[in-house]
Amino acid sequence: MILLAAFFILLGVNAMAVSNPFGDLKEVSLGNAFLNIGGSLRFRYEYQNNFNAKTYGNTKDNHLLERFRLNIHLKTQKGLETFVQFQDTHCLDCALKVRDFKGKCPYVNEMDVRQAYLEWRKINSSPFGFKVGRQQINYRDNRVFGPGQWGNVGRYSWDALMFKYEGSYLDLDAFFAKRIFYRPKAFLDEHYPYDVYALYGKIKRLPVNIDVFYTFKFNRADKDKYGILFKKEQRHTFGLYLKGKQPLYGKNYFVSYSGLYAYQTGCYPGRRLRISAYGWYANLGLHFKAFVPQGFWLRYSYGSGDKNRNDRKSQTFDGIFGAIDKYFGRINMLCWKNLKDYQLTYQLKPIKGLTITIDHHWFYLAQREDYWYYANGKPARDVSATGSDYLGREWDGFAVYDLNKHLQLQLGICRFLPATALAKSGFHEKADYIIFQTFVKF
Repeated sequence: MILLAAFFILLGVNAMAVSNPFGDLKEVSLGNAFLNIGGSLRFRYEYQNNFNAKTYGNTKDNHLLERFRLNIHLKTQKGLETFVQFQDTHCLDCALKVRDFKGKCPYVNEMDVRQAYLEWRKINSSPFGFKVGRQQINYRDNRVFGPGQWGNVGRYSWDALMFKYEGSYLDLDAFFAKRIFYRPKAFLDEHYPYDVYALYGKIKRLPVNIDVFYTFKFNRADKDKYGILFKKEQRHTFGLYLKGKQPLYGKNYFVSYSGLYAYQTGCYPGRRLRISAYGWYANLGLHFKAFVPQGFWLRYSYGSGDKNRNDRKSQTFDGIFGAIDKYFGRINMLCWKNLKDYQLTYQLKPIKGLTITIDHHWFYLAQREDYWYYANGKPARDVSATGSDYLGREWDGFAVYDLNKHLQLQLGICRFLPATALAKSGFHEKADYIIFQTFVKF
């Protein structure tokens, strides 16, 4: 398996040594329009010890992930754009097979249409526009809506109708969206059993970035057609986002800060439960150049948990379709539900193109009486009887090297160390995750 992984990784590296087969089509003038063709090819070798995409347990796997994307972008001089993205993903030598997942698979999506939308911003020089079709939806740091790019098939893509307003003081998106259900070997024409309505506004001309947002998740069914559990719910989320920086000494020394607060209300109609939950995070960074650019960050994330599972109030926060991999540990053990995450990050750029990042997380339950939840949002284990809320800690080390604008190499080494709440409730061995990735962009 290792030799096979090395072969395909070197294939990705050597791809840059030959001429770009799409070079003549990279940007073609078609009268009043421009056609751009590009894409990417990604190979990632993964070693997983004591965890996999389904569970934290006594298991081992090492496999090679392949993802190919082809992008076709047509734009007229008046600003009307059409974008189509084809995707083909596979997993070589995976211990988990397609049949181990109900209806979908996080590794396999044979050639299909991942994005296909029509967009026109500032129509005829007005502030109004639209974006309709299959698309990624993401804002700022991907905490509210995230594209889920780390996963092999991509965690989130949507069939959506979006209206856009871009004024002098406010940018506003209003949209209706249905999340794509990724079937491995069939055309992507199915959706998760919920609808999403949202407003996302960016207030402009301020010394800091301030965003306001609202989402409504309307789930009509307790299960989808494959028997996967989704609670029937009506969940409203109201939130505020802030980001800025403050110079300290010249342009090489400054403090950055960001944060988000979201409150959720609504109900579970079939269970006569009302929702009252909240989540927030705060991030403070120190950036400086001592011989080479460096930085330290302190981050804290909180997602409320349920104090009493037997009353008629649900207090477990829902993660608002945000990115998971880059925030709650790269092993993907946890998500933004019933969680307290203390994080310390150090980043170093020793040479041009190379970025080294080291994260250390301390994970606690927000409420001991609630479950801890996997990255997919499903309950993982009841630890209420352990008398502890300390889940464990995780070290993540990543080195990313951009050789040029076409080729990127990445190495990651991660370890999860379980603590009292897991040690007293079941399986509690250390989990390890090692990756090596090549990413070719053409």
